[in-house]
Amino acid sequence: MNIQWQCVNYYPSSGGIVSYVSNVSKKLIETGHNPTVICAQLKKTLPRYETHENINIIRHPYYKIHWLPINILAPVYYGIRLEKFLSKNTNDYDVIWSNFFLEAFASCNVFRKKKPIIFIIHAVASKLIKLYNKYPNANDFLKSYVRNLYQQYYLMEKKAVKECDKIVTLSKMRAKEICDFYNIDNNKVVIIPPGINMKRFSPSKRDIYLLKELNLPKNCKIILTVCRLSFEKNIETLIKALKKISNENVFLIIVGKGDQKRYLEELVKKLNLTKNVIFTGERTDVERFYSIADLFVLPSIYEGFGLVYLEAMASEIPCIGLKPDYPKIIVGSNEVIDDGITGFLADPYSLDSLVEKIDRVLSDEDLKRKLGSNGRKVCEKRFMWEKTAEKLLRESEKII
Repeated sequence: MNIQWQCVNYYPSSGGIVSYVSNVSKKLIETGHNPTVICAQLKKTLPRYETHENINIIRHPYYKIHWLPINILAPVYYGIRLEKFLSKNTNDYDVIWSNFFLEAFASCNVFRKKKPIIFIIHAVASKLIKLYNKYPNANDFLKSYVRNLYQQYYLMEKKAVKECDKIVTLSKMRAKEICDFYNIDNNKVVIIPPGINMKRFSPSKRDIYLLKELNLPKNCKIILTVCRLSFEKNIETLIKALKKISNENVFLIIVGKGDQKRYLEELVKKLNLTKNVIFTGERTDVERFYSIADLFVLPSIYEGFGLVYLEAMASEIPCIGLKPDYPKIIVGSNEVIDDGITGFLADPYSLDSLVEKIDRVLSDEDLKRKLGSNGRKVCEKRFMWEKTAEKLLRESEKII
């Protein structure tokens, strides 16, 4: 089967969607299928055509209106330009797998009734904008900007949701949100969980060279989080939880970049935690960080699944997330973390609950080992990329 993937970012970028597309593509190639990734050329130095790990990549310009200082027409302009590009790059594809609403919107206009389109929804973009405007620490200028974008996002995403042939999402929670927000029949939505690379993410000895690089003592306790530093990841709550942990030998490592970094750094200074919190920025060697971690925590308030939970579990690191409370706390953490078996789910409205769960794991080595061992076993049984690829192919065959 010839498959056209669509996403904004791809190699050499990193992130959950990039990992998803890359890992599924590798399994497709192993079984004789032919995936091609169409994405934006985020850096001018990147070639328009490239093959990476046997995956063909076609990059289009990152469409934006350069003469407008505030790009309030960005979504519509991007969509129009992308439609023209896609219409010239149809080739002999059997199915379109689109990972973002702008690409899905353009595809529905170009390929509707010509080629089957599966819209893989990792997050409801227009819903995320609404949530950002309610965030108390959000930048006022950005709030105003995203408010102007909301109607464009909503109408374009709604068209893609209504006109695509099938919707795939990663968790039951996200499926419910999509059906409720856009008032669609749940029969159109299929839940296909992602997988994890068990070879890359596996239990290993503590990387003493990384400890030296970070200037950390060998016997310290490490809480790790890996994510984009954006408001929905709720990292400020994790930093506040660290403040309530009395053990000075506990360190928090934050791997990732994003628009919240400056605010989080200021919060760390305000709480006098500069010696115990390390911001690494974006890293391509995240598996090394799991090797030194005692615990992984991601207290997101909006998370469709959380691939990083699987990375930690495969590395035999216990996980802590927040309990879902739909529609206020829209997370799929309870579909990944088995509470009390592979980690813990904390009360999203209680900082003390998160602190208690962290303390409980860090103070009990036997519990930590048991939770970690259970986590890897769960990954082996439930979260394999082969299964994800097989299910996507099966859904594609139904609509071709």
